[in-house]
Amino acid sequence: MASISALVIARNESANIAECIRSMQDIADEIIVLDGGSTDNTVEIAESLGARVVHHHEWEGYGKQRQKLQKYATKDWCVWLDADERLTPELSGEIRTFTDNAKTNEILNISRANHAFGIRIRHCGYFPDRVLRVHARTYTTYNDSLVHEKLVLPADARIVNSKNSMLHYTYDTYLNMQMKQVKYASEWAKNKYAKKGRGCSFITPFIKGCFSFLRKFIFLLGILDGKIGFLISASTSSYTFNKYLCLYQIAMEKKHESGK
Repeated sequence: MASISALVIARNESANIAECIRSMQDIADEIIVLDGGSTDNTVEIAESLGARVVHHHEWEGYGKQRQKLQKYATKDWCVWLDADERLTPELSGEIRTFTDNAKTNEILNISRANHAFGIRIRHCGYFPDRVLRVHARTYTTYNDSLVHEKLVLPADARIVNSKNSMLHYTYDTYLNMQMKQVKYASEWAKNKYAKKGRGCSFITPFIKGCFSFLRKFIFLLGILDGKIGFLISASTSSYTFNKYLCLYQIAMEKKHESGK
């Protein structure tokens, strides 16, 4: 039977961490939480449930946080969860079967049943919303992206889609959604500029923001989710606007510093 390291990065997740850890206990041979400087009782809760907590308070982005956490893993396979995600019993069984039978180059691509404001979201591109979360520990790791990090896929990687979904509790309030998205927008812009070395035009944030709303609400059928679909589409539009506005601002600041 293959062994499993369950891995979680967290910061101030006292409201979520317990259920996250409990959902992994049936299949994990070890549960490791990398804490990014929590000021609540995230650490105490995690340790009380048998998780090993490692500390890394210097924030270098989500990708590098995951890289650092993976170095502490000792088992055959890595199973990644965010603190606001949960494994279901059905998915846990599927993961166990997968890790016991999969080849080293196979990666499990798990769908997520996303919830926002206490409601299951079925449109807006929120389902199946697949993420690569189960891989052989020595086969791959995450890239360096500050936000929206991804697994590095070797040329021979084989992606296997899960039959079951994990539960993902994204936002409990609209304010919480906006606060997180402002943070992500800033991180995205920094990462984008670092990679490309250029910004965007002043009009780009407006164009991208408008198209984002149309894509979510019309093309991805957010309209079928009613008022919640509208809120999610509007918030995503705001997030997209802020991403490109931050990128524009960074480019202008760099231009000013260089005197050009």
